[in-house]
Amino acid sequence: MISTLYLVIAVVDFALLIWAIDQYRKYRGNGLFYAMLPLTLLWYDNFTVGIGRFMGESDLLYGLNYVRFVGHYIGLPMSFIAIGAMAREAGFAWAQPKLVMAAFCLLAVFFMVEDMWAFFNNLPLKASCAADTLRYSTKVLEAYRCGPDGFVGGTTVPPVAPILMTVMMIIFGIVLWVKLGWKWLTLGSAGAMPFFGIMRDFGGGVIANIGEPIITGVIVLTAAHIAKRARDQQSVTS
Repeated sequence: MISTLYLVIAVVDFALLIWAIDQYRKYRGNGLFYAMLPLTLLWYDNFTVGIGRFMGESDLLYGLNYVRFVGHYIGLPMSFIAIGAMAREAGFAWAQPKLVMAAFCLLAVFFMVEDMWAFFNNLPLKASCAADTLRYSTKVLEAYRCGPDGFVGGTTVPPVAPILMTVMMIIFGIVLWVKLGWKWLTLGSAGAMPFFGIMRDFGGGVIANIGEPIITGVIVLTAAHIAKRARDQQSVTS
């Protein structure tokens, strides 16, 4: 049942990626480009967990999970750059200096390096069995031990980046709501946050993963709205 839910989330994530690509082809906004990047392997993350029980413990499944982690730690920080790019395209004066955009980029690079460093220090990955799922992870709880001789222990990379990203999206969304009347980034980000905290360990985190397409979808929707608005304004003035 939980494996099936992961696969359903993977389908939703993939559909969002196709839609995001279509939006980018229409509007070509920089914010839209960076907002789209976290979706690139988000479907793969859920798909890998969903098919794990069919593959069993193997080097192939280990490799698939390795890519799953790397994709997450590289893709998610792109959302910080997306905030800066969207703010510039929205015409906010505080976002126009190059130093401001550089700060968003440095924040993204910082979390990429920090999370990847923590990840590599927690290798090798260990088999983890949650409900009917099988994956490889950096930490295995007692409840997720794979058999009586399975590994228990390890550590996880602290979720500082996703928590900070969500908070920044809510704050930026409030600015958009006040300045442009666009409320959906705030409502979508705030609506996704409970999924990241409530029953996080249920089914190996499947509840938290439900929140991911919500927040990534609303970020892309917002970036597309800003890019379309910028294009329309340019058409009027040209």
